[in-house]
Amino acid sequence: MKNQGLARLVVLLLAALAGCRALAPAPPAVALLSGEELLSRLRDRYQNIQSFKATGRITFLSPRQNYSGTAILRGRFPDILRVDVLDLLGRTILSFATDGRQVQVLSPREGKLFRGPATPANLAAFIPPAVTLTQATRLLVGALPLSQGAVEGFEYEPARGQYRLAWRAPGGDVIERLEVAAQGLHPEVEAWYGGAPEPRFTARFSGFGLLAPNFPEKITLATAAPKVELRLTYSEIQLNPPLTPGDLSLQPPPGVSVVPLAP
Repeated sequence: MKNQGLARLVVLLLAALAGCRALAPAPPAVALLSGEELLSRLRDRYQNIQSFKATGRITFLSPRQNYSGTAILRGRFPDILRVDVLDLLGRTILSFATDGRQVQVLSPREGKLFRGPATPANLAAFIPPAVTLTQATRLLVGALPLSQGAVEGFEYEPARGQYRLAWRAPGGDVIERLEVAAQGLHPEVEAWYGGAPEPRFTARFSGFGLLAPNFPEKITLATAAPKVELRLTYSEIQLNPPLTPGDLSLQPPPGVSVVPLAP
């Protein structure tokens, strides 16, 4: 009987210890910041970033075209960007490059290089039309907020451990809303209104610091009109790499037809 009682006691103790191990540690206390302090910290993180190179998985969904594969992205602020999408065998599916004035889109399967001015319609091979090129380069590294002015709305939600910031036009229309995690002060959700009643685009971020300090691992950028979604999961990132002009532009391979794009 005594042995049975001891056995029950051991089982209860083990169960209690297992339950204790299952409990997640409490997050450290948050030192609350003012809107001005938070904004200053967010902007200070990215003021020295001039360029980037990243590798990861991309999925692009739109009414005009869908593609998915390994992506190699190279960019230089404010508006120079090149993206190469590869299939499982390392072959190029699509190459996209722009210097803010001209856009080039290479489709090896079609044997064509499309070239024209960097209008929203021509940039739409990679950048949703509701997003400007300068906004896109910043979103790709999580460099937020996009607005340059002072915060017009600021609150802290303890239940979610999240700051919420807003920027408004002089007439009161919302320009931008940004949700920032109190732990780590990393952007989580960006909504750009630009004065419209509904967001022109939204962006969600996660996995900050897994690849590089203050850099997101995952980004999802979506627009409602037209309905476009861009998903990126990075596997490698370099900040301020030594990029040459050739790294950021496209040279058409022999035999490729150059097709002008409409203005």
